[in-house]
Amino acid sequence: MNGRTLDPGRIISILEILLSQLEASLAPVMTEDGGADRLKIKIDGYKEKAARLKTVLSKAQAAERRKRDLAKQNRQNTRAR
Repeated sequence: MNGRTLDPGRIISILEILLSQLEASLAPVMTEDGGADRLKIKIDGYKEKAARLKTVLSKAQAAERRKRDLAKQNRQNTRAR
């Protein structure tokens, strides 16, 4: 993997940072505008989706690790016979 390629976990982390920064930069505006509540709800929704993506990614990575470990163990068992 070269330095320009981003893995999914890093992309999700960057997304979470961007959402937090967006929310922080809009905080002064949110107190003045009635439509800011809708914007806050949307930002919170995106944060929730990012958190769910992170959970799904970690579960998929764990499953892939288990799959690799089983394949490695099967190869070792096959050689031992």
